[in-house]
Amino acid sequence: MLFEVFFLFLILLFVIYFTLIYPEKCVYHALRSQGIPGEAFVPFIGQIRQLKKYRDNDRIMDFYENLVRKHGSTLLFCFGPSLRLMVLDPDIIADVLSRQNARFYTKPFITATVFTPIIGWRNLLVLEGREHERARRMINPAFNHQNLKSMISIITDQTTRTIDSIQSNSTVDLQRFFNTLTLSIIVSSAFGSDLQTNPKTRTIMTTKFNEVLQAIIYRSLLTVNQVSFLSKLPFWKKDILDNGHRLISKFVDEIILDRRQDRSTSLSNGPDLLDLLLSAVDDQGQPFTDEEINHEALAFVLAGSETTGNLMVWLFHILMTHEHVIRACQEEVDRILPNGIEPTNEHLSDLVICEAVINETLRLYPPAPIFVRRCVREHSVGTKNKIRLPVGTNVMINSHLLHRQPELWPRPLEFDYTRWLRDPKTGLKPKLAHPFAYLPFAAGPRNCIGQNFALLEAKLMLAMFIQRCRFTLVPGQKIAADLQITLRTKYGLLAQIDKHE
Repeated sequence: MLFEVFFLFLILLFVIYFTLIYPEKCVYHALRSQGIPGEAFVPFIGQIRQLKKYRDNDRIMDFYENLVRKHGSTLLFCFGPSLRLMVLDPDIIADVLSRQNARFYTKPFITATVFTPIIGWRNLLVLEGREHERARRMINPAFNHQNLKSMISIITDQTTRTIDSIQSNSTVDLQRFFNTLTLSIIVSSAFGSDLQTNPKTRTIMTTKFNEVLQAIIYRSLLTVNQVSFLSKLPFWKKDILDNGHRLISKFVDEIILDRRQDRSTSLSNGPDLLDLLLSAVDDQGQPFTDEEINHEALAFVLAGSETTGNLMVWLFHILMTHEHVIRACQEEVDRILPNGIEPTNEHLSDLVICEAVINETLRLYPPAPIFVRRCVREHSVGTKNKIRLPVGTNVMINSHLLHRQPELWPRPLEFDYTRWLRDPKTGLKPKLAHPFAYLPFAAGPRNCIGQNFALLEAKLMLAMFIQRCRFTLVPGQKIAADLQITLRTKYGLLAQIDKHE
């Protein structure tokens, strides 16, 4: 009996080594042999202990910055059992993200294990290859200018309601405040169902959706999502994931059925995202299935609420700590929107300072500061220093550090919105030092499809809050960035909000 147990244990070790450790070690040595520096290869745990120490000390982004100081702009380290090749060279990044090299890459395995429990697998965040190309072509028209223009009313209505509900001189946590508002906007845009007036929608999308998201973050911090068989075991809040996804998916199916049977309509001045998903067809004239619509809509909700909400938190942190920035925004809003005029599409192009402030906030605090591409076909990248990427290389792009490189950005740590101001004659933005120096929404065929919606939403919210409210930072609080899939404030961000009379 003892021998059998020992034998099974050896088999288990053999399987773990040759499925998890050996392939990563081969990639590590293949890259190290090309002179790429990095941390020591530590099987299974990698540098996860060091990373945890930095996180516990509220210095999570310093972990990556110190790696760059130690090894340079292209380096190796291990995130748990998975090797990462982190690159800050914009020429290499351009090759990795370019359309012509798209066939050489997929998203890493962890993307599916992290996101499918909440949004399913038939959506742009998870799909690969031809299925992704098909879905992307079908969804692209949803984010054209005319359709985005029709959704402005949803954004302004939800923002107005939120401002009206604020008690003057109240103290709020802006992390929760803005994430709730952006969730309300995207749910209204994606489903035509209002969080504030529909109790069932509010319960499902604020309580259950958030529970599942927190469980995903918890599992990600434990690196459970890194290993396929571990992610399927009934531990580490797996029951919350399964039950929550089942409930959310059923709720969305009901919404789709209601819309198909004309029991619900868009809340916007034109078709909303659900209408556009229902009417989309591929090159063969085939529409999305209800399952695809379900998963795509949930992907919009996750990406559209979390990232834009975090952008607004960091944006108002900047405004509350940079008096000259809030003054410039206030003067512009007063001029473009006098006497409390509600912003419309016609006003947006004139809010050039607000736009510049948003772009500079995205530079210093990109909501999704790290993304990874997995090499599936060996090839070379780079110009001056070429690298031969073996199959299985996980290329990590850290836009948080990329946006702070002194070679690419003058005064990289200074908040200077004027670097984004358009030329008054041509209306063009200043030219970047490199086309791939600024990646708040990634780039290439897998860039964020909703970036124009996010920028539109952020500009409208910014103008309306500046127009009607004053935010003051509560003194004495600890403000720290924390990377939990997206870049959040670890302890929230407390502010006193006063409404203008």
